[in-house]
Amino acid sequence: MLKALELFKDNIKDAQNLTSLYEYLEFTLKAPLSFDDLLRSQIVYSVSAFDKLMHDVIRIGMLEIFTSKRQPTLKYETESIPISTHLELLSATIPPKEYIFEQTVIKKLKIISFQDPEKIADGLSYIWNEKQKWQQIARKMGMDDKTVKTELKLIANRRNIIVHEADIDPSTGKKYTISKMECQSITDFLCKCGESIVHLVI
Repeated sequence: MLKALELFKDNIKDAQNLTSLYEYLEFTLKAPLSFDDLLRSQIVYSVSAFDKLMHDVIRIGMLEIFTSKRQPTLKYETESIPISTHLELLSATIPPKEYIFEQTVIKKLKIISFQDPEKIADGLSYIWNEKQKWQQIARKMGMDDKTVKTELKLIANRRNIIVHEADIDPSTGKKYTISKMECQSITDFLCKCGESIVHLVI
């Protein structure tokens, strides 16, 4: 999982580079040009990096359970797989069982988006038996769980407005305002949340 965390940090850095580009262009090329979409892109990429981290952590954790390197959870034990996959696993030599199982997990998870706190907690239940997940995560972040969950919901909503509605206010027909501070705050929060989750479930 540490490799997944390192990849996450790299992806976050790539997202943060958009702010650096924004600052350079703002300083070099003055108004009336606007480079606010770079900040919007950073939010989208930051959420994407967090989502990927959750997919990676859950996949790796489930594979560790499958290979007896981690204790199974109730959700893991009660999860269903197709009979065809079960038959493949029974007779697998090449490719090995671990590969078949991992591909099954990837296929199952790829239709799920881990941005909403409830979906994140549900996904982590595959690998983490903790009942008060958000309390533990929030404590690790030095915050309270209600604040963390509310912030995640707001970030997911902001991302969705940017991606699905072009960040346009329907009442004015103009884009919502965005600031460098708001953008960096979102990226920093997701980075802190992601790191906290990894260190708790590792």
